[in-house]
Amino acid sequence: MRRAWQRGPGRLSGGRKRTLAAGCVAAGLAVLLAACGPAIGGTSGGSGSVPSGSDGGTTATYALSPGGQPSYPFPFMDDAEAADDSVYNANDFQQLLYRPLYWFGTGLNPYLNTQLSLAKPPVYTGHKVTITLKRNWKWSDGEPVDAADVVFWLNMMKNQGPNGIYFTATGLPDDVTNVRAAKPYVVTMDITTPQFSQTWFTNNELSEITPMPMAWDVTRAGAKAGSGGCHTQVASCGAVYNYLASQAAGQKTSTTFATSPLWSVVDGPWKLQSLSSLGKLVLVFNPKYGGIAQLPAGHITTFIVVPFTTEAAEFDVLQDPTGSNTIDVGYLPTVDAEEPAAGAIVGGNPSSLSDYKLTAVYPWQLSYFPYNFNNTKVGPIFQQLYFREAFQELVDQEGIINGPLHGYGKPTIGPVTSYPVTKYLSPTLARKGDPWTLNIQGAKTLLSQHGWQVTPGGTDTCVRPGTGPSECGAHITAGEKLQFTLQYATGIDWMESASRELESNASLAGISLTLDAEPFNTVTGAAFDPAKPNAWELAEWGSWTYDPDYLPSGDELFEGGAPNNAGDYDSARDNQYIDATLTARTPPEFQKAMYTWEDYLAGQLPVVYEPTTPQLIETINGLDIGPQNSALTITPETWVYRK
Repeated sequence: MRRAWQRGPGRLSGGRKRTLAAGCVAAGLAVLLAACGPAIGGTSGGSGSVPSGSDGGTTATYALSPGGQPSYPFPFMDDAEAADDSVYNANDFQQLLYRPLYWFGTGLNPYLNTQLSLAKPPVYTGHKVTITLKRNWKWSDGEPVDAADVVFWLNMMKNQGPNGIYFTATGLPDDVTNVRAAKPYVVTMDITTPQFSQTWFTNNELSEITPMPMAWDVTRAGAKAGSGGCHTQVASCGAVYNYLASQAAGQKTSTTFATSPLWSVVDGPWKLQSLSSLGKLVLVFNPKYGGIAQLPAGHITTFIVVPFTTEAAEFDVLQDPTGSNTIDVGYLPTVDAEEPAAGAIVGGNPSSLSDYKLTAVYPWQLSYFPYNFNNTKVGPIFQQLYFREAFQELVDQEGIINGPLHGYGKPTIGPVTSYPVTKYLSPTLARKGDPWTLNIQGAKTLLSQHGWQVTPGGTDTCVRPGTGPSECGAHITAGEKLQFTLQYATGIDWMESASRELESNASLAGISLTLDAEPFNTVTGAAFDPAKPNAWELAEWGSWTYDPDYLPSGDELFEGGAPNNAGDYDSARDNQYIDATLTARTPPEFQKAMYTWEDYLAGQLPVVYEPTTPQLIETINGLDIGPQNSALTITPETWVYRK
């Protein structure tokens, strides 16, 4: 799963708080020069109903949600690149150049898209899986996208093992054997798990694979394609990975990515023309793209991606579509949006954006922020369920939705998002809705009943240490205080507003929160650095998208030891229920196992639930981008200007 926020509000999820007034103020936060505008130089794009540039209307400029930027081209990442595993890199950069084996996003649903996938749906014969690749896909160097490219990826996963960003103890690559290119376009493998869910294996295992070209199977510059041997021998993959990772070292080499003999070999619809050190990305159409027959006449051929440091900066540029910094597709802060009428998905567009059409899409994501259960100081407090219940009662999800989110958003009620509506949500949870509405008195009572001297406006202290039912809990000493630091990512207005409201609510229950606003990569970098377990206590960066594991079965986020389980929540019962979802063979068995797991974990509050919020997409008049799907996979090669 990807660390997301919300792109306007979306892509990295969240919503927005109040857009700060016209100037470059950021409510007590350090103000960077770039906060007054995009984190790039001037860009060109459409204006009015159809762009009038010399390219005849084939360029579109796309604004990211604030806080992150494309920086890492290599789609295979290990723990060292955890901070780069975001939608900024995956959906908005890597997947445009290098297509995953299976593409997800059909209409508004996050389901398998067989048309855009590189392979036909997998065939299961007992424990054998057969994957047949389509023959129309080519790499830009002329080589076919074939079975060896898939084996290359799987061999590297095997070699990297637990270091891989998608590694889980019950998943790829340890749950398969006999991986081989049976024919030039056919890959076979045997699943070693006695019981497994075919649904899970397709949606959360095979979905992680991105075929890699032989041009990448090298250990040094100028080496012959395939000479690294990783596509045939797992033991050879370490040296290949080390070389590729060194060549993808983020900002240090971003300006040379376009000329690299590695990253210029693509099978997606786009090739890299340039990537600035500030994150401005320019892509040009790949004429050898295998899906070219599916594209509309006159589609865009230059795609510019621009990052912003704040929502206010992006909104300012949106309001000036004829200026030097033009956005063709961007995101409206919810704090600047008109509240939708009852039953409506989207409200009216601000009058200042008359050149744009407003639509709303709820991403397939889960909104929360984690506790650090490994923190030696405060981890024992977080381990107490009564504390997590009390703390959740201080989060006013409805207040956030009706306040800084301007009516946009849905409460998060458990480990599977309740919106968009899918078959994965437990009916029991759907009926109950949000059981953790704002209840400051309830929080105070819970803490008092469990050994804390509650001091509203001050700091609660443990006065009854011990493990009894009315005591503070294991490893919590007498006099220990309820004081924590909440580190949150800058750039998203609603997140700042929600953090400050939580700080205020917590103080009324005697919980002292210190807010620490930091850049997105700083927050995620600290939260995913296993070498520094005490570097953080509470970390808020937005949300997670279900990508590339589109089935919300819990093995990526809530299973003990999973790389994306930032706070390292670990429960034997939770692990047992998750394993049951992975081994349910039939769809009815899988659905039953999913619901059992959700119903249990929802009440355990392994994380702090926050509202899920939509992307409010602004599209320049005349540009047809089609319906955007909740999987957040974008296909700008299909965008076209209509006169």
